[in-house]
Amino acid sequence: MRSYNELMNYIYTNMSLNFSRCENISLALQKLIKKDIIEKPKCKSLFLKPITKIPKVIENFVKRIENQKADLEKYGYENIFKNKNDKCLKLKTSSRLVIGLGSGHVLETSLTLHHLFGIPYIPGSALKGVVRMVNFWEIVENNKNNVKDIEKYIKELQEQLYEKEILPSDKDDILKHKLLFGAQNFKGLLIFLDAYPEINENQQIFELDVMTPHYQGYYTKNQPPGDWENPNPITFLTIKKEINFCFNVLFDRFRAEEILNDDRFSKKAKEIIEGWLNKFSELSQLVKDWLEKALKEFGVGAKARLGYGIFEE
Repeated sequence: MRSYNELMNYIYTNMSLNFSRCENISLALQKLIKKDIIEKPKCKSLFLKPITKIPKVIENFVKRIENQKADLEKYGYENIFKNKNDKCLKLKTSSRLVIGLGSGHVLETSLTLHHLFGIPYIPGSALKGVVRMVNFWEIVENNKNNVKDIEKYIKELQEQLYEKEILPSDKDDILKHKLLFGAQNFKGLLIFLDAYPEINENQQIFELDVMTPHYQGYYTKNQPPGDWENPNPITFLTIKKEINFCFNVLFDRFRAEEILNDDRFSKKAKEIIEGWLNKFSELSQLVKDWLEKALKEFGVGAKARLGYGIFEE
């Protein structure tokens, strides 16, 4: 191809992109969208619909993650789910899933895709955030009967966990949270890897959905909302129900063992870490329970409060 225009004419048929000539969905969504599709909302669905019918024949990402875990284990990381048959926690979507919906994009909506292989994934940072949230509310639940002002306690707990260093005065549940998830000037001992779907040959994993804001002028032009405004349907891309994902969490055993000989950490912190090292299966079960509760009850990604991003066995 000699020019960008020649490329666009080659891969497009009217407003539909021929994905047999451009197999990387991420490249198509980031670099190969026609101006007319951006300016005419009705063309958006014409552009996105072919994506849902793409047969996915991709490299085995499960094998890639296994190799990544093997490399990390050489540096002292231990697989939390090493005793499970698949060496990971497998769950499937029980509702549509959309990650990165609010990221900046010319089509107003987005989806987190691997930039090389064009497949969707859940960033490890998103998983860590929702699991940390589960443990936060678990601490609140366990202490709510011992406080007079629950709102004040929640605010103080947020400050303790997210804004302060590990302190000798920390209670056990707060200390465990900081050791596992991190605190000011301390990297947590858990590492959450990106979660990828298990995609079989020719399996379709995408599905279109529509949201319909009613007060466009109110949201975009600072105008008063009114029933005279027309609804504005916005088509967006999601991951279908019943798509299997593999979740992997590692524990930094090397750093944990170093802490046992570090005078900067309290005796209580060392006892907690020693307990995890001696009874690793208990720590594994604890993290598994948190992760399952996070994904089955709270969900991950955008629109979780509306039922998106929920998983099941």
